[in-house]
Parts: sequence; structure tokens; C-alpha cells
Amino acid sequence: MNLEIFKTNVETQEQANYLLRLLQHCISDCPISFDLQDSNRILRVHTNREISEVVCSLFVKQGFHCQKL
Repeated sequence: MNLEIFKTNVETQEQANYLLRLLQHCISDCPISFDLQDSNRILRVHTNREISEVVCSLFVKQGFHCQKL
């Protein structure tokens, strides 16, 4: 399994929880977590497939920034 890491502008745990729920509907087979303590507000996704377009598209639609690192 590969680890995909994204820099985000998510600021609160409530925002993170909301996005996690949405992401779990799109990529339910992948463990997903946020690290809001990191200055880059990191999103981590363990996956066996390419998911960066799905993740970034969902973030943009919800008004957030997301950049694959």
C-alpha cells in the first residue's frame, strides 16, 4: 500500500471530520487521516491506486485547498 500525502488549508477538527466523511464515501477502502498539528495541515491516505484527482476535486468543491506532496 502506498502513502499519499496532501498539504491542505483545513483549520479545525470539525472541518477535518466533515471532509473525512465525504472522502470515505468516495474512497471507502483507504485509511485516511489528518494531522492538523503540522503547519501544512497534512492529509494522509493509504491506497493502492491513484486518488489525488478525486481528493483534490472534493476539496475544491468544498472550498478548500489541497496539494499533493
